[in-house]
Amino acid sequence: MIKCNLAVLLAERGMNISELSERTGLSRNTLSALQNNTGKGIQFDTMDAICKLLDVLPGELFTYADVGFKYVFTHPNKQQIKTDATGTRVLYGVKYSGFYEVEIFYNEKIITMLGLLNTDDYPERTQVVFSVKDKSRLEKIPLIFRQEIFNNITDLALNEINVSYDLPIKIDKSSIEVKFLDDEFIRKEIKDFINSQDGELDEFLEKI
Repeated sequence: MIKCNLAVLLAERGMNISELSERTGLSRNTLSALQNNTGKGIQFDTMDAICKLLDVLPGELFTYADVGFKYVFTHPNKQQIKTDATGTRVLYGVKYSGFYEVEIFYNEKIITMLGLLNTDDYPERTQVVFSVKDKSRLEKIPLIFRQEIFNNITDLALNEINVSYDLPIKIDKSSIEVKFLDDEFIRKEIKDFINSQDGELDEFLEKI
């Protein structure tokens, strides 16, 4: 998988797309596509102009890594919507609404992460929490790929909450964050969650 490092290079230099477009004469749309890794390709003239202005080699403009992702999400606690005396649908005391297993394939290695979906502050904020040890392992992966991992996790969480849970108030992506907590704390929380599921998730206990 190849990613363009333009966003990182600009951040290091305190520049933005508008300034880069003005100083190189390149289209803002073209540069934005490169920065967001949504472009279909890059012209040599475009690469030459960027490299000259940023004083980098073509190889520094791109990063390659053999990266893949696999996500397993279970939500045995999704029936958390109840009706009060007035008939209004309300959310009662949801602490953890789901369980994650994430497998990240990076240069022939597999990083397995177990986490929980925390809805304590629904609908203002939802967190997908993992062990802080996972963060140190992920930091070996180039930033541009880590960001894609986080984006995929938040997209999956958003879909599970809004589609599977049928919550009375839908949430948007900006309210979801990936967070890393103390290793012993999160391990205990995951074990408590799994043990509360009457054997449904026992296969994951050996991974904790």
